[in-house]
Amino acid sequence: MILSGRVLCAPMAGISTPPYRALARRFGAAVVYTEMVSSHGLAYNSKKTRELLDFGEDQRPLGVQLFGADPEIMRRAAEIVTLLRPDLIDLNFGCPVKKVVRKNGGAAVLKDLGLTRELVAATLSATDIPVTVKLRSGWDETTKIFAEAGKICEEAGASAITLHARTRSGLFEGHACWDDIRRLKETVSIPVIGNGDVRSGEDAARMLETTGCDAVMIGRAAVGYPWIFREVNGYLETGVSPQVPTLEEKTAVILEHARALIKMIGEPRAMLQMRRHVAWYTRGWPGVSRIRQRAFKMVAYTDLENLLDDYREGKFLPANPSSGEE
Repeated sequence: MILSGRVLCAPMAGISTPPYRALARRFGAAVVYTEMVSSHGLAYNSKKTRELLDFGEDQRPLGVQLFGADPEIMRRAAEIVTLLRPDLIDLNFGCPVKKVVRKNGGAAVLKDLGLTRELVAATLSATDIPVTVKLRSGWDETTKIFAEAGKICEEAGASAITLHARTRSGLFEGHACWDDIRRLKETVSIPVIGNGDVRSGEDAARMLETTGCDAVMIGRAAVGYPWIFREVNGYLETGVSPQVPTLEEKTAVILEHARALIKMIGEPRAMLQMRRHVAWYTRGWPGVSRIRQRAFKMVAYTDLENLLDDYREGKFLPANPSSGEE
């Protein structure tokens, strides 16, 4: 698989839906991923789990991210995914969420490197699609085993490794330890993708330079701001970030996102999801607290259209601009 760039869009539960992925690809993400998919749910034919595998050609290159802790179940899940022909299968050994780790999945796999090897090998035995792995640095600061885990994944046949340079106990707090990415890159010969605290083109360039990693992955900074992929790619190519999107471009994308969700899941469910997305899209906008109050009452697409029209007309701005209200 030949990538069009060095900036990937991280998979995020509840966010990485097909409309979100399509926008990320359009704005320059070299790879997008499904939400994290339960291997157990696939193997036992969960309808809700199967729905997470829906994707369109506008989302390629696309990776399906699987999690689980049973090699045989992972093998069966990989067989199912292979029939859909995504561009890669990614194994999640980094998710810190309790409901995942209490079932020995996600970052909990790092407690048993023998199991780590078995899961990668089982997946590869069932597919001809490239298999990659996403790791955290370790379970906690006293058990940073990313280098050993990375070597095991490489030996088992993984094509690339993404390292979110925090431990499981660190969740998403504090600063990512980019030195862990550098050390992993020095340990393995397969490509390493760095993840953690990349919020701008300058951040991406610094991570690439200081760690030697082959690409960067952006997660939270892209939520509500898919333009970050365009900006980062532009900075990496020219040293200058492209112009930020205009209000008209932002509102057009918000409406496009909503229409795509409505087409996928129907208006009632889509507008419930868009309440959160509008809150993310409008971060930093003047009058944002008023926008969100109204956004969380939306039930129809016309509510969103009217909200954005009113914003463009200045109806959410504070009556007294010097009041400091957001």
